Amino acid sequence: MKKYVLILSLIFISTKSFTKELDLGMHKIIFPNKFNVINWNDTSFGSSFCQEFSTCFGLVDNKVLEIVNQVEAGKNFEEIKIIKPIITKYNKMLASFSDSKVKSLLKTTKNILKMNNSGTFFTYFRTEEKINNNDMLSEYGINIDEIREMSTSELQKFTNKIKNEITSGKDYYMFMDGLFINFDKFTISKYSNKKPYLIINGDITYLLTSSKIKLGNIAYYISEIDDNLFVMDGYCVVNCKTFFSDFEQIIDDSFKSKNKSIKIESSSKDTDFINQIQDLNELYKSGVLSKEEFEKAKKKILN
Repeated sequence: MKKYVLILSLIFISTKSFTKELDLGMHKIIFPNKFNVINWNDTSFGSSFCQEFSTCFGLVDNKVLEIVNQVEAGKNFEEIKIIKPIITKYNKMLASFSDSKVKSLLKTTKNILKMNNSGTFFTYFRTEEKINNNDMLSEYGINIDEIREMSTSELQKFTNKIKNEITSGKDYYMFMDGLFINFDKFTISKYSNKKPYLIINGDITYLLTSSKIKLGNIAYYISEIDDNLFVMDGYCVVNCKTFFSDFEQIIDDSFKSKNKSIKIESSSKDTDFINQIQDLNELYKSGVLSKEEFEKAKKKILN
């Protein structure tokens, strides 16, 4: 059954008005009013969606809720009428893999999503693990305590450094064989209360033998509360025109509204400007430049 979880997670969601609230004690998630809340840990899907996360909630529309309820009641995926065409083509693709069968499966899936004015999926995860003990963060040398003390220019340099390490200097990251995340946004920053966060926006591309297929958009927001890691993510397959703005509103209303943010953008046009000012200031403090020379050089940069 697990092989169908990803298919199910990509089906049926679209909404606009942000009036619903999921109160989790530590957080209150503000989300569009046509979504329903599912505690994945209370379902048979939990092990696939949640893994090591103790708190794991999905935001799904009425159709997905209906499908989940049918599966939890013991119904097989193949017996659910609305997704039966997808399951049929998926099984055929597994039996004899080819580019044409992959494209056919994706076309059928997207057509069903469009017919239902759907195509988006959100999840909130939280772990009891201390954030500095997280293996993924440790792998890239990310220390939360150090980030808390970084200046704006240091955060900018650190953002670019981590992005370059993850992507090997490119704008994409391969997270599974043939599957790539192409980054449009990669930001490491912190709030004025020193709580760090990471935001990633991009799209997912599947590399076939003869071509590439864009599977949809993806967004991640990662931060900490009481030193515990939490994640809010979203995926969109079709009807994605407002996906990133909707995701940003969920983040702003649920997390950022309570914290004043220091904005740091990866690959910003202001990077050289920030570095020049910082280097100039260090030269002045070390005595290499006189005050008059410092002011003159700073004025030239500012102009």
